[in-house]
Amino acid sequence: MGHWQTKSLFNPSKNFGFLYCIHNTVTGQFYWGKKQFFHGGKKKSATYGKEMTWRTYTGSSVHLKADITLHGHDKFNFEIVDVYKTKGGLYYAEAYAQMVSESMTEMLKDGKTPRFYNRQIAAIRFIPKEAVSDTTRKYIKTVKGKY
Repeated sequence: MGHWQTKSLFNPSKNFGFLYCIHNTVTGQFYWGKKQFFHGGKKKSATYGKEMTWRTYTGSSVHLKADITLHGHDKFNFEIVDVYKTKGGLYYAEAYAQMVSESMTEMLKDGKTPRFYNRQIAAIRFIPKEAVSDTTRKYIKTVKGKY
């Protein structure tokens, strides 16, 4: 499985892809991502159905890749969080993980460095001018408690 760590065994040919989290053990930063096991798209494509390079994949963030080069591959933990059978499930899981972990606004203790390398959610670039308010947080918790 390349550099990936996981707590469960899975069969790539029976699943669409996986949600992963990469941890920089030097800076304490994280990166959420998703990866497909096989190429999709048009069936006439030369790559359709062929295995992706998921075993050696290190994420798509330029900031993450720069830090891997700077600190070394061995200073990062590459963990498969969960495996998904469908494209919809995988895409939702990634967006959910990024939103719930507040990956766009969370900072390290220095108050300057983003805790996450992620700079977009669901291919939408976010540059928040303000954090989610306590009122919004409390309301969401209230709504979640009703179900």
